[in-house]
Amino acid sequence: MKKILLIGKTGSGKTSLIQGLQEQKIVYKKTQAIVFNGEFVDSPGEFLENRRLHPALMTSSVKCNIIALVQDSTVINSVFPPKFASMFKKRIIGIVTKVDKDSSDPERAEKFLRRAGAEEIIRTSAIDKTGLELLGSSLR
Repeated sequence: MKKILLIGKTGSGKTSLIQGLQEQKIVYKKTQAIVFNGEFVDSPGEFLENRRLHPALMTSSVKCNIIALVQDSTVINSVFPPKFASMFKKRIIGIVTKVDKDSSDPERAEKFLRRAGAEEIIRTSAIDKTGLELLGSSLR
């Protein structure tokens, strides 16, 4: 079974995405530490937002096959530095979340993810299930 590390800003939808992929009820829950949930490794947003915590992401990625960079399509900025993904020697995918929202701008989110190093990008919504089937098959 492949392991997938989800990395993204606080509130970007990482935990909700996992809940949606696992067909669980969507319940907002602030991730406080690395959480191992089946094939998924859920990282706290602070690990991305604080450069001093980037080594924790590197360590968490060791047994993972895929690194998923998660970008909320409703925010106007990104905390992913350019070429961020180059620190991982793994398959890198980009996941655009919250595409069901009126304020969504998936093109902007995709631009952020490509600049960070995402090789392929999937648009999703954990709420209306947009893209979850495609994402699930892409992760296999």
